[in-house]
Amino acid sequence: MRTRTAARLLRLPLRHGPLRRRALDTVWQAWLGAPDPALWTLLERRGCAASGAEPSAHALSRLALGDEDVALGPELLVETATRFDHPIGERARAHLIALNDAEAVGLLCRTALTSPEATAFCVTHHLAPADEVERAAFFLRTGQHEQYRALDPDGALLALGYRGASSEERRALLETVTETGDIALLRVLAGRHSGPGGFASLGEAERRRLLEQFAARRDWDHWWQLVQLMPLLDAVRAVQDAGAAWRPTGDDDLRVFEALRGVEAAALEAWTRDGLGDGSSRLVPARITMPGLGEPVTIVHDMDFAPDGTQLAVAGRVGDRGLAGIIDLGSGQLSRRYPDAARPLDQVAHLGADTIIAVDAEEPGDMHHPKRIHRFAPDCVRPLGFAATRIKSLQRVTGEGAFLVSFGQIDGFRWQASVSMGDRDGSLADSGILDGLPDVVPQIITVGPGGHRIAMVNTDTAVVADREGTVVNVLDNGPRSTRPRPLAAMSDTVLIRADDLRGTLDMWHEPLVSTRAPVSRTVWSSRTSLYGLAWSPALNRFVAIGRPDLSLFLWILDIPETRDSPLPDDLVARQVGLTGHPGSVRLSPKGDVLASLDSVSLTPTVELYYLPLLALRPRVVRPMGLMSLQDLSDVTAALESPALDHTSRPILRALHSCLEHRFRHDVGIGQTTDAGDFEIELGEV
Repeated sequence: MRTRTAARLLRLPLRHGPLRRRALDTVWQAWLGAPDPALWTLLERRGCAASGAEPSAHALSRLALGDEDVALGPELLVETATRFDHPIGERARAHLIALNDAEAVGLLCRTALTSPEATAFCVTHHLAPADEVERAAFFLRTGQHEQYRALDPDGALLALGYRGASSEERRALLETVTETGDIALLRVLAGRHSGPGGFASLGEAERRRLLEQFAARRDWDHWWQLVQLMPLLDAVRAVQDAGAAWRPTGDDDLRVFEALRGVEAAALEAWTRDGLGDGSSRLVPARITMPGLGEPVTIVHDMDFAPDGTQLAVAGRVGDRGLAGIIDLGSGQLSRRYPDAARPLDQVAHLGADTIIAVDAEEPGDMHHPKRIHRFAPDCVRPLGFAATRIKSLQRVTGEGAFLVSFGQIDGFRWQASVSMGDRDGSLADSGILDGLPDVVPQIITVGPGGHRIAMVNTDTAVVADREGTVVNVLDNGPRSTRPRPLAAMSDTVLIRADDLRGTLDMWHEPLVSTRAPVSRTVWSSRTSLYGLAWSPALNRFVAIGRPDLSLFLWILDIPETRDSPLPDDLVARQVGLTGHPGSVRLSPKGDVLASLDSVSLTPTVELYYLPLLALRPRVVRPMGLMSLQDLSDVTAALESPALDHTSRPILRALHSCLEHRFRHDVGIGQTTDAGDFEIELGEV
């Protein structure tokens, strides 16, 4: 505004009251916006404050005219006080000092962290936040180190302030401490606390910067303690970057150090990335090539886990004779090779105590030839006193060795089906389950968890019974299955049946006595070949194994526990890529290991997949300082499993070494004092 224009506005006649007030306000706004000595001379001579139409202009005009009783809010006062290019700023700063309002001083100090002029003013006039935690950080960031030391000799306030600050404030504070070169303050920021709120909870950039500072100052003891709290990948990179500059002296520390050095960072990065896919990932198997089964024309037809999951029973053929044996998964060796049977063998069940039963394979042209069940045990090898035209399904029921067998006999031109219950000692008797159900010919038997309930399923029938056969319920079958031999599995509350020719899944929910039709959904394309369907207690999910094209997948299914629960749009919750060409698949009793029998290898080969790795692998990206004893327990279980693959083993071994070391020694940094939830140390630089 020009001075002449302002002067004319201020000389308006008094009779024009509203117009005159508006003119006065216009001149004040012009001066408050941009200082002009000539305008100020006119305003000072007039001696009138702006009207109350604009409260902030009214208050500031009174302040400019020297009214010491004017009331300014803390925000307006600080905003004006930081105007170092305007006379009103000097008046506001003087007013702020005279007022001595803690809120206004705190706001000014926060502004001073990004304003050199405000910093100089606060230092000159000894202004600091009232809160001790804020004051400690303020002293450091404004270079008032003596005041900081006097206020916070043990670093407790700085530790609390750093943990409670925003990421931007922590970054600025870390930069300030780094510039000071004070190793004791760096130790305070790093802290000792290894759980939530400690070093492990800091951002990736903060952790890396702190680690770099300790390495640059060759404070290797603190560097090493922090390394063990970082995510495994960061710890591996840090150890490898250190090269030959330093090695721990203690045997246990050296063991952990070498375990980290033994992991390839690129392999670990790919391993973790593969476990963090958008619903799809891959598992690498551990392979067991069956030793002692390299004879010509050796084919394994079927396999079954022992009740405790430590062995695999195998059955097949060697030439025109039957093969039966047991593989010890821990050693990968054929621990028992039983005498060959007279005929090739097909289905097999492991009953525990090195005892297995296997069924004569159905050979071309012998459809009506009686098939026998053979018992292979340390005490003897013999056929059971039993024969049937066709043995449909063989299934272990309990860990104590009870088993079920469903079979059919041709009675004239009619199939007569039956289900018998057997025991480990070779006894076998009719279960009576199919009494009164002459038209039911079960193709497959599936057993619920604990062996308390069984289901017999074929294309047009689903029957559920208790193990004793005292309660038998025929369920509504729903649409007839088109697959000659459907797949089925059962949890405590749900029975499912899969038909890969239609790509559908039928689901019966508790109570499994209902006459309501099953809920059916299309899950796969009609081109999909299914190899297995099972309930996994370890995953608490149903799983299916199949091949929609040339690739083999494990599908983890999301099936509600009750009929009334809404079904997801896609029943496949996760798709996991597998390898190989399975001739047979089996899930261990715990549901933690999937065994796939490779059907194309010249030497019989089993591929083992450790399924808990699917949940464990994403957790490995977390800082080790935030991991719990449960994480250590899960890693230990994985390392003890023979199904863990060769890529995962060194990675989890390094993680196990770090976690075990941390929990055994309660990783910390030096002598400490307790500062609330934070344990910190200052000491000498």
